[in-house]
Amino acid sequence: MLKSEKSKLITAIFIIIALLTVGEACAASTNTFILSKTIEVSDSRLLTVQFSGAKFPDTASGGYDKIKVYEGKNHLLQTINIADVNPFGDDFTTCPDPGTGSDIIIEDMDFDGINDFRIVAMLPPGPNIPYICFLWDKKSGKFVHAEFLDDMTSPEFNSKAKLIISDNRESANIYTRDIYKYSNGRPLLIETVITEYKKLKDANGKLKLYEVKTTKKLIDGKMKVTGVEKK
Repeated sequence: MLKSEKSKLITAIFIIIALLTVGEACAASTNTFILSKTIEVSDSRLLTVQFSGAKFPDTASGGYDKIKVYEGKNHLLQTINIADVNPFGDDFTTCPDPGTGSDIIIEDMDFDGINDFRIVAMLPPGPNIPYICFLWDKKSGKFVHAEFLDDMTSPEFNSKAKLIISDNRESANIYTRDIYKYSNGRPLLIETVITEYKKLKDANGKLKLYEVKTTKKLIDGKMKVTGVEKK
């Protein structure tokens, strides 16, 4: 073997060793965790939902990659891979506080009297927080991914009024609040309030910053403007 060929071979070996070492270091710095939540799906039926994830100290981030649902201690009812349901296509969610469970919300999201759950999908730069939502399905006896709820940012579920409220900041000057009710098992948009901050001329012709609220409501199957308030 020529001297130049030996040099190339040695260099290649060193590169492989370096890559393996970095990989081992990354694996060592990754801390996995499991969080468990209990959800009652009937008077005598309790399920344990396990959220498996990892924390990445190098980036101060982390998230979930798998959810398992157990009935009793050992009976695995279902397994949910985040890669299969994440609308952003990532294998992991992004948690605000990895390992604390602060991004898991258990509540009744379809107003059938049974708790469901949702988790933060990722952390956006603004206040519009996207979730991955799961509803308990009585027919299949499992939690199903409710993609139609994933489309709502920062949703609030009002069980008394049976309404869903979704707030969205479109820009620094425009905010939207959408209100939904369920119709045939799917959310139906029934009202939208758009709040805009505009510079308009007052009665004296001077520019002034106004808050303008435009309300639209579902009337005869169409969203129609029902009021404009300026202050």
